[in-house]
Amino acid sequence: MMRLIKIGIVLLVIAASFGCERDYMFRGGTEGIKFSSDTVMFDTIFTSIGSATRHFRVYNPYSSDMIIDRIQLMGGDDSKFRINVDGRAEYEVNDVELRSGDSLFVFVEVRIDPGLDANAPFVVTDSITFYTKERFQTVKLIAYGQDVVILRDTILKTTRFTKDKPYLIYDRVEVDSLQKLTIEAGCRLHFYKDAFLNVRPGATLEVLGTKEEPVLFAGSRLESWYADVPGQWGYIYLMPGSKNNSFNYVNIRNATIGLVVDSVGLDNNPVIISNTRIEHSAKQGLLAQSSSILSWNSLFADSGSASVALMGGGNYNFFHCTIANYFNWKVRGVPALVLSNFLEGKNGVKEPRDLKAANFKNCIIYGQASDELGLYFYEGKVDSDSEEEQNPPAENYKFDHVLLRSQLGEKISTDKKHFNKVKVNESPLFMNYKNYDYSLDTLSAAIGAGFDKFAQEHPIDYAGNNRLSEVKKPDLGFLERVEGQ
Repeated sequence: MMRLIKIGIVLLVIAASFGCERDYMFRGGTEGIKFSSDTVMFDTIFTSIGSATRHFRVYNPYSSDMIIDRIQLMGGDDSKFRINVDGRAEYEVNDVELRSGDSLFVFVEVRIDPGLDANAPFVVTDSITFYTKERFQTVKLIAYGQDVVILRDTILKTTRFTKDKPYLIYDRVEVDSLQKLTIEAGCRLHFYKDAFLNVRPGATLEVLGTKEEPVLFAGSRLESWYADVPGQWGYIYLMPGSKNNSFNYVNIRNATIGLVVDSVGLDNNPVIISNTRIEHSAKQGLLAQSSSILSWNSLFADSGSASVALMGGGNYNFFHCTIANYFNWKVRGVPALVLSNFLEGKNGVKEPRDLKAANFKNCIIYGQASDELGLYFYEGKVDSDSEEEQNPPAENYKFDHVLLRSQLGEKISTDKKHFNKVKVNESPLFMNYKNYDYSLDTLSAAIGAGFDKFAQEHPIDYAGNNRLSEVKKPDLGFLERVEGQ
């Protein structure tokens, strides 16, 4: 009898153990699973250590035990990252069990050796995707792949950036009011997605590139495929009241907007843009409003909107500049160059502003559109508190010795106040604009079409060639044609 009782107890224990086995049939609801972080960031400098490990946790927020169908490192075998999910070191892990209210660790390792790979990208990215029945979710992986100076959400006092190491800017960097940022020749500033540089009121940005060592503002991806991809980072913003800003031998590329100049320089202290290239912008290359700019030997090219937009009046002088637009990432409905003498608010109300000057001398303004000049001037009465009628805002602009693509044919030929010695719709014959080579072919209409007096103010071109010659007159644009080069 006792033996039968013992056997019965054993059977009850076995039955209870089977009854307690967890049911992992549930595969998640619409809310998904939870993570301790949606981004794993490695901000270690890898020159010295080569690799680093981080981790995050995955939570089951439901009242039922569950199975995660698949956890996958998207870069697979080509990724710089490695993952370990609950002790399983594989690129893809299936049917991962997770109890109700419990969590599991995912360990992430990145291995980069910039000592062996000098061209490693500044930012190495990948992601881990989690698949459940109702959803798939992603955790981003970000690592810095070279020895860089990292600036994240930083307010700068007076300082100098040197060329010793590249700078990687994450989120934003601002030059504080009444402070000065000097950027020395050869510096490289790389911006992560949507990052930007602000120059606050009273602050100064001085960029001191040289022909041999220009300063670079660009995105954080160095692979050749990204060289002309627009919109990789935000912009450089000269805020109202900033002062003494200057750019010499600077390459600004791959931004959303290359350079924003907002109500700056009207106190006879213009923003200087010399020997500078602003290219591959998702929107405008140079966007200025109610400002003063003096520019020479510069290229503004390939933007999703205008390569140069001078809005809301101001005072602008461009000598020997090339404004070109052959943007091929989307259909562009805006001319390469836009001028206006008003600002338009969100409610559509136009605020008139004097265009005191917009002079283009010995310049090229060209692109693939049939009209690359947009003149948008204030029409209608100007609001006034007095009974006397207000004069409309000034429209002072002039194209003098310019090669221009435009549909304003008759106006250009008859309007001597605004157009002088303008070559209309004659091709500049750039050597290879598809590869962003804006030097002039031998038969270019821009060769010898310049005015000596304008060239005397800026006798050396972007490449260091002398514009003044006894053989011929100077060429238009930022590059002089030199035979044999």
